[in-house]
Amino acid sequence: MKDFEQRQFLESLTTPFGGGEVFDDVQDTVYFVKDGEGRYVFVNETLVKRCGGNSKDDLLGKTAAEVFPGSLGKDFEEQDRAILAGGPAIRSQLELHIDPDGRQGWCLTWKRLLKGRDGSAKGLSGISRDIDGVASSPRDLESLAVVMDYVKSHLDKPLKIGDLAKETGLSPYQINQRMEGLLGLSPKQYISRCRIDSACHLLETTGKSLVEIAVACGFSDQSAFTKQFGRIVGMTPGIYRER
Repeated sequence: MKDFEQRQFLESLTTPFGGGEVFDDVQDTVYFVKDGEGRYVFVNETLVKRCGGNSKDDLLGKTAAEVFPGSLGKDFEEQDRAILAGGPAIRSQLELHIDPDGRQGWCLTWKRLLKGRDGSAKGLSGISRDIDGVASSPRDLESLAVVMDYVKSHLDKPLKIGDLAKETGLSPYQINQRMEGLLGLSPKQYISRCRIDSACHLLETTGKSLVEIAVACGFSDQSAFTKQFGRIVGMTPGIYRER
């Protein structure tokens, strides 16, 4: 659907559509849209309840630091600022949330930048999905979060599951089992996806050469980068950058 058709459709609605209505009855998923200052513009009822609010108006216009307790809110706000400043999107990030009543729970979070027609950052949208039903102990999930963070911060290095196991108390088998259970991906697939995500971000936001991007994202050379990028994304890195 072309941009002008989407605009005509949205303008034909009697009430603004922010997506929150769709998620209001989904109790295991938090949904939100924020403006360029990181303030909530749209939220779902699940987020309102998690924050101890009575209605959506209790959250609208506030930042995460004003809604979530202590360092948790500050961490979320730092995430928002990084994305709004042009940082990479967050995909399937394993996080520990603490509700106002003290209840702790693990979730997977996605956040993505929203751009205006002029290409500038206008806000961001995201969801966080509970994974409390996963057959893993909190300690196992905490260890897996360390593994996932380690992968994202060492993409320029060779990454093997044996090395990842050394970073936690999990065995290679446990890492594979937990990751496939949460994401439906093997550790190798997860590493590959993180490399491609990072490459897409660098192609979109920097003037780095393909060789530089290949090295920064841990590919053996430009040829290997181009081949794997094309297989997963469906086009060459050069064409992706042009588009």
